[in-house]
Amino acid sequence: MGNVLDNISKDNTRFTIFENDQVLTADQLNDLFNYLEVQNKLTRTKAIGVGIIYGLEIGVIDSKHLVISRGAAITTDGDLLHFDYDQEFDQYAVFEDLNAKYAYFLTDTEQPMPMFELRDSRITGSIPGNDLGALEASTGTTFKDYAGVLYLEDYNNDPDLCTGADCDNKGATAMKELKVLLIHKNNIGALLQSMPAMNKDYFALADLDIPRVVVNTGIDKYAELSSAFANALTVKDDIIDKITKAYQTCKLIVEDDFEGGDPTEKWKSLLSDQFNPQAPFYSQYVYDYARDISYAYTELRESLFSDDMLASPDVELFPKHVLIGLVRDATLKRPIPVVFPDIRFPQPTGIPVLEERRNLLLRSNLFSTSSIRFNFGVLIKRFHPVHIDLEYRHHFYESPILNSNNESDELTRFNFMRLHSMITNFYIPTATDLQSLDQGLKIIPSLYEDVPLGERSIPFYYRYDEKLPMNLYWNFNANNRKRENQILSYNATQYASSAAARTPLNFNILKYTFFRIEGHIGFKLTDVEASLNKLILDNNLPINFISVQVEKRLDTIPPRSWFFPHLYMYEKSIKSTFFDRIDDADSVNDDLVKRTDVATTTIPATEFKTARQNVYDNAKDIGDSQFNYMSYRSAVSNVITAASNVKAQTKQFTFSNTAIPHDFILNSDVLRKTDVISSIYQNTVIKKKTGLMLGNFMKDNPGLEHAGGVLRGGTFVLVYTADDMVVVGDFMLPYASIDKDVVADPPIYTPLPLPLPPDTPIIPRFPIGNVFEIIPSYTKNLDLKLIPYLKDVDLDDRVNIKVEKGIKEATSGLDIRLQGFDQRLKESSNLFTTVFTSPKTTIPGRDLTNFGGVDLTAEIKKYKDNQLLLQDLPVDAPDRKEKEAELLDSANILTEKLNNAAVTNDVNSAVEVKGLLADLHSGTSLVQNAELKGQAITIADRANVINRNLRFNR
Repeated sequence: MGNVLDNISKDNTRFTIFENDQVLTADQLNDLFNYLEVQNKLTRTKAIGVGIIYGLEIGVIDSKHLVISRGAAITTDGDLLHFDYDQEFDQYAVFEDLNAKYAYFLTDTEQPMPMFELRDSRITGSIPGNDLGALEASTGTTFKDYAGVLYLEDYNNDPDLCTGADCDNKGATAMKELKVLLIHKNNIGALLQSMPAMNKDYFALADLDIPRVVVNTGIDKYAELSSAFANALTVKDDIIDKITKAYQTCKLIVEDDFEGGDPTEKWKSLLSDQFNPQAPFYSQYVYDYARDISYAYTELRESLFSDDMLASPDVELFPKHVLIGLVRDATLKRPIPVVFPDIRFPQPTGIPVLEERRNLLLRSNLFSTSSIRFNFGVLIKRFHPVHIDLEYRHHFYESPILNSNNESDELTRFNFMRLHSMITNFYIPTATDLQSLDQGLKIIPSLYEDVPLGERSIPFYYRYDEKLPMNLYWNFNANNRKRENQILSYNATQYASSAAARTPLNFNILKYTFFRIEGHIGFKLTDVEASLNKLILDNNLPINFISVQVEKRLDTIPPRSWFFPHLYMYEKSIKSTFFDRIDDADSVNDDLVKRTDVATTTIPATEFKTARQNVYDNAKDIGDSQFNYMSYRSAVSNVITAASNVKAQTKQFTFSNTAIPHDFILNSDVLRKTDVISSIYQNTVIKKKTGLMLGNFMKDNPGLEHAGGVLRGGTFVLVYTADDMVVVGDFMLPYASIDKDVVADPPIYTPLPLPLPPDTPIIPRFPIGNVFEIIPSYTKNLDLKLIPYLKDVDLDDRVNIKVEKGIKEATSGLDIRLQGFDQRLKESSNLFTTVFTSPKTTIPGRDLTNFGGVDLTAEIKKYKDNQLLLQDLPVDAPDRKEKEAELLDSANILTEKLNNAAVTNDVNSAVEVKGLLADLHSGTSLVQNAELKGQAITIADRANVINRNLRFNR
């Protein structure tokens, strides 16, 4: 008997309507039967599916019996093959397909395929066979080399017209017997052809992988960054090959969507142009574009995987058989009861024992679960909801109606149109384009790359075209639901009407995990930072950003508002102490000039007051952009000089209760401590700037990737070049990288007010009225003071005469020595007026540029000019290194000439030389360049040697 669904014709689509008293013919009855059978089979194959629905695994128990679990299957001819209960077989026999002559059981040479039929000897009326336990020995094979086949032997048995009883035509009998066959896997080749080639289009396409952009931490030039993107873009040819093959593979499905015919030639031309951007720094967007194509291609390929969906299966695939897989090891959880072919009806013999067994089976729960446990072993290679053997076993191939969620063909067509739209609409707007359109930096909420491409926002490098709108072909579900105008993008204002799509940052953003940042490449760094910072703050976005420079150049890295609390507090403490001292000295000076009992015209109080104010004017915080360390140093030097001048003019006075405040100023180490703080600050700033170079930043912050935006809670990294300070790229860190030393509004130091009651006058720091005494202690007449007391001593006249004589002699010598001290103090006071002053300043009777007959006027002038120039030069000035080298050259020449015996042996100029050497130390300490530090140290060491060789007038 042939396949029923193969024989559908016009006769199978009509049947006779029966009427009363009509004559029924065989054709009329057969037409009705055929129609009903065909409809039943079509319902199974086209509306449900074909293949194994469940169960029907085959296994061997103790190398003796074979078992098959209960299950069901549908053949491509619509036959339902099933076992309602687990089956156990203990015998076999050679099977010859003499009746149906099934084509699959013939080899290529038209010879019958070797097969064995399984039998259960326990069933009454079964034909005896061979012991199954002897199969392996007799054939020299093992059970596991065989595959099981369910075969519906379907044929018509038409006996002769005449029998022993009569010659009436009783008609043919349709024979349909379900058999279990064993076929060796080496002989099953023809049957394997009956397995549908599923997802052949899917497996015909290869993956499209995009290389990663690899940036070396030693990067120092923009060309190296551009090269890193260029290396990744070598994937262009692979992209062209893969999408071209995808179109050829799916041409029958999608060709009607392209009115101009095959679009692949146009794709090739466009991609070749698009992968050569106008400027190198737009390469990052071409790289993003390549990744988008990769995602779109992957989703297109996935749409070809139909999950075993089979529409209108070919009847000839497996019309009367089903492959149930290779034999596996199995064990029984409980014995399998003997089940008759159909237990719904009593056996014809009417034997009571059989009836009782039938009723017992109907009442029992033995068949609620399978009695067999299969050991699948290493054969399980892939997961599938039902099947475990993908090579020798028919799957269940669903009807499209049961797999409607895939919408396979429509999804494939959509993915091709999206790919076509992406390639057609790709365009990178330049900075000039954005300025002409009055557009700039935007932040668009999106989702990260762990979701399908269509669920993300549309990048800004896809322009909007009404004839081929990118938003229409971006998301499949949005297309179906007519929600394409709700998709977020940089260009959403050109197609969206809702406020949520046009201004998404004004609405709920909690569902978004990523933020696209676009419209900043090619713009100045300062403008980008200002715009980005405003957007983040105004919209309270959960991201932060940082800017790094490609080149490793300190001088071009802009300073940040760094604030270092430990240095700030220490510096404030030093300054406050020093300011207290100069305020005290200023109060004393004011009191002195008001005295009427002494001459005060020579006291330089005005000079000190001016120098004091100059200190205040230059005493900015070291982190302040207006702070000039050399100006502050000069101001402190001047106030010390002014204090020494005041002290020189007040030698006839002395403090009554404590030391003079001017002494605290003269002995202050504020400059040395400020030197230390300034050096630490500069080194800290250098370290901070060094960390803002791209290569160094990558070392300190692993995980840097280019993504076209930043994850929620992450850090967006702007990359700019040193020469023009233009943003040329961006990267992302998936975590927050925050410079805690950047403080927008650093604290301002203000002295704490004294907790005084109201109307309480402020207590002066010094009791000004009792500071000075007019008569210095070293001019007192000891004779007048001591003799009256000596006279009161009870001594004889000879002793009194001797004591009085001795006192006069002693006080006479003391007066001479004090007069000499006054003269030396007067001479030394001139020295205070020249401390920290220019070498051009002279002391009467002394040349400060000629030492021991060696004229150093030119060398000192050149050194001083270089020193003053370097003092006012910012540490990050481009020519700082050059000026430091010039200072060291002049200092080197000066120290070589000072290192002369004529100079070091001149006792009259030793003090001046010592001061000049101190000035050399101060100048060389200004050198910040690491390469010149060694030379500066060498000069300072030479100055120390000269200082030790100086001869002073003792």
